[in-house]
Amino acid sequence: MKILITGATGSVGTGVLEALPQQHDIRLSDIASPKGAASQPFFTADVREPHALDEAAQGVDVIIHTPAYHGIHMGTFTEKEFYDLNVTGTFEMFQTAVRNNVRRVVWLSSMSFFGDDFYAYTKKLGEQVCEFYHRKHGIEVLMLRPADFTPFRSIKHYGERLLHGGVDRRDVIQAVVKATTCEQRFGAYHIVRDDRFTEADVIAYAQGNRVDMWEKLYPGARGIIEKYGFNLPETIHPAELSREKQELGYAPSYNFGTFLDEFTRDNAIIETKQD
Repeated sequence: MKILITGATGSVGTGVLEALPQQHDIRLSDIASPKGAASQPFFTADVREPHALDEAAQGVDVIIHTPAYHGIHMGTFTEKEFYDLNVTGTFEMFQTAVRNNVRRVVWLSSMSFFGDDFYAYTKKLGEQVCEFYHRKHGIEVLMLRPADFTPFRSIKHYGERLLHGGVDRRDVIQAVVKATTCEQRFGAYHIVRDDRFTEADVIAYAQGNRVDMWEKLYPGARGIIEKYGFNLPETIHPAELSREKQELGYAPSYNFGTFLDEFTRDNAIIETKQD
């Protein structure tokens, strides 16, 4: 397949480029050129501008559209800037997709879709745009709603986030790759962790046995949580991912247990610098 990755120099774009099978013909686009020479054709384009992606999208089968301002950017950018990139950028991308007979779009939404701030509003509008272009123009659209996977400040921060709403970047990238070839033609999918808590665990957690439940699920959790004073969520909500697994092929692999395996030794966190 011929695949165009927009926002190709960002966190998702660079990860997806590395993860996609090499037999695909991959093109890259972003508002700024990558550092160093790109190994695939690169097109400098501002997705907010009409026709900016037309050249890059010629002959393309799938567009993986990743450009967006995120919740962490609230207060840094104005509401207009959020709207222009998250909504207008999505609209212009779909206009290009129609002109170039692109078969499929993989679009990065967010679990913040369920929130009530302006970022959430742009994701709601973006998904409506996705639905329109699927219904009106027949473009296959896979909308992925990742939980928080923004860059972490430290390994400790990464681990603590996996106790709350965080998901590992590698699971997000895996979901994007799956979405490029899965049989589904349209849908929104939650890209979150798969902590296997039982209903009994949820009840016990609500009764105050928080550390016990994490220790039960991921042996060794207690020592790290208590030693480093990790803040625990007040409630736990096991995810229902049957659709994601069956229709998308999503296979979440990372959680607090893998964090313990990767980044702790002898009840201590091994702080390593991110790539």
